[in-house]
Amino acid sequence: MSDSSPIISPEQRERLQQLFARGSGEMLKGNYDYADKIYFTECVLGDPANPVFCKTFLANLQKKYGTKKKAAGSLAGSLFAAGKAAAISRTPAAAFKAAIESIKANPWNVDALLSAGSACEDLGFAETSIEYYRAAAEADPNHIRANSVCAEALRHIADYDGALACVKQMLNKHPTDRELLRLYNDITAEKTMHRGKYTTGDSRQVRAAVTAEQTEDSDENEENKDITEHELTYEEQIERRIRKNPQDTANYSELAQWYYKKSDFAKAEEWYAKGAAVSNNAPEMTEHLLDAQQQRLHDEAFRLKEEYEKKPDEAAKSAFLAVREQYDAKKMELALYRVKQYPNHTGYRYQYGVLLQKAGQIKEAIAEFQLAKAEAGRAGDCLLALGQCFQLIKQYKLAIMHYHEAIQTLDNTENKKKALYLAVKLSILLEDYAKAEDYGQQLAAVDFSYRDISDLLDYVSSKK
Repeated sequence: MSDSSPIISPEQRERLQQLFARGSGEMLKGNYDYADKIYFTECVLGDPANPVFCKTFLANLQKKYGTKKKAAGSLAGSLFAAGKAAAISRTPAAAFKAAIESIKANPWNVDALLSAGSACEDLGFAETSIEYYRAAAEADPNHIRANSVCAEALRHIADYDGALACVKQMLNKHPTDRELLRLYNDITAEKTMHRGKYTTGDSRQVRAAVTAEQTEDSDENEENKDITEHELTYEEQIERRIRKNPQDTANYSELAQWYYKKSDFAKAEEWYAKGAAVSNNAPEMTEHLLDAQQQRLHDEAFRLKEEYEKKPDEAAKSAFLAVREQYDAKKMELALYRVKQYPNHTGYRYQYGVLLQKAGQIKEAIAEFQLAKAEAGRAGDCLLALGQCFQLIKQYKLAIMHYHEAIQTLDNTENKKKALYLAVKLSILLEDYAKAEDYGQQLAAVDFSYRDISDLLDYVSSKK
């Protein structure tokens, strides 16, 4: 199982990161369904190799459904049956999409989770395939196939302890199963040989390897052991390299990134901070540090929100609100830092503008959106945002002009419907009922159930 990345343009990758950040914010507010439909699903489909997207997508769905596994189960089963049939003889990408649709209906659907993992494995995305396999095994700890597949995947990347844990779970249900016992012994032997740098051998060679490890004095083996003959973990090996060469910032980045991928953002922040200090606050290191701090605050705020929901008292509420305020401030700090570092990056300009608009700094937001709209692919979103900003400062003619331009620029997306709806509302406010009817009919032709558009059209008709 190799681990490659899908071919994603820098612009698309940045867009997905922005969607993920917005989804994380909605998740923090408890808007799990909205976060899934608008943000996280697009993230996992757009970048199926990203393990952070995968884990957050699954965690959000589990929060959305709570413990209602049975309620979602029948729908998920029928969806997966249809999706699986449609995906037969098609590409792994099609199989992955079908599995995701089923997981959205039930994040504990073991078959769908296994199918998503298998598709990722076929596509060469090792990290995310393992996340889906792990989720399948956790969804049903007694599921033999889920644990078996997860064990083999972990074994393939030399995570022998994780693989053995899966086999132990199966042995709890089938303690006398010869195949499982043989698999457990094989993985144990392979772990021993891996530690001793052997790749093949029978039981005698394994015993010889163990003996050799106890007496071997080579630099290669000593590099990965401490004075107690404890085999160093991957993290400990990098820390040893850092102690040997504390000025090599690449090691700090490597260790921080390792923790970041594991969603241990506090540890990632710690090592990015050390790397920033050693590098005299090198821009890239500082940017990663701010990002890790933002992710850590998001997770902390989410944890405090859950505590407050379980025990709604003023102390818990105050703690949550305080951390959420820090999270919002850190998002703004990171966005401003990126704009200063990359002044010609329209994506960062747009992201900063959104935060300024949300914070009520409308004139500053307008300046950012005007710079960001220079990029053709982002023009529609910027025009819509500019319309909203001009309306907030009561520049209604400028607002309706930008809504109109946004409507002409945007494709048939949620934002186009939003632009049409806002144009209807503003036209009614300006008593321009002809324009209100025109915009309203365009929206109704696309989505007649959008908000209260039918009532607005009735109102406009009554004014003519």
